Amino acid sequence: MSRRTLYSKDIPVNEVRRDAPYGWCDRRKLPTTKLFGNSTVAMSLTDSQLILRLAARNADRSAATDNGGHSKKRVPCVTASGLDAVEKSLGFPLPALIRSLYSEVGNGGFGPEYGIVGTKVGAKLDGYTLESCYAWLLSLGSDNSAWQWPHRLLPLANYGCGMWSCVDLTYQRHPLILWDPNNLDDELEDDEARLNWSHSFWDQGLSLKKSLVNWLNGTEDFDPKRPTASWTRKRLGFKIVT
Repeated sequence: MSRRTLYSKDIPVNEVRRDAPYGWCDRRKLPTTKLFGNSTVAMSLTDSQLILRLAARNADRSAATDNGGHSKKRVPCVTASGLDAVEKSLGFPLPALIRSLYSEVGNGGFGPEYGIVGTKVGAKLDGYTLESCYAWLLSLGSDNSAWQWPHRLLPLANYGCGMWSCVDLTYQRHPLILWDPNNLDDELEDDEARLNWSHSFWDQGLSLKKSLVNWLNGTEDFDPKRPTASWTRKRLGFKIVT
């Protein structure tokens, strides 16, 4: 049985740790995040204050993302009508913080790791926009019936090696779930397929806001952990039997 990966660079199973995402060990050695200004950002920031800090960081294009692969020019913001069109394409409303990211900071091309993906005409990451990436993830079930993408799990930031940091919009806290497809096998069936699918999701232990604050502060995030059994049941629709 051959393992199919959704990332162009194959990562052999025996070369990765099983207590961390399969693509994690192959991540590029990124430079330490540069702080913007002389002070760190407190978690007590309001969303408006956070957006102002992010906009200032995005204006410094040398520090707009962690890997430096972004465009030299800031990508213009999205209009309110443009965001309405995005929501119509996705099939659900975006929370205020995410709308503000696009309407007041920029249409992608800034943020942690390889940055936040843009909407249509914005910054593309791995060839995707926000809308096309979500549509692609929803279509994965055609490759394997176990690969049913959770509704309103929105891919927001690209982490390299095919990995996406996704915001779970079904929770008010907006927790982040890292999706790592590097060990998916489309030939597996039934319980093996469901277990394999569940192992592509990782709990980052952060809300979207906390992640952005950490990025501004230059605070390194903890390694992701396996999601809870309750999350797996609720969002993937099955119980993992160990």
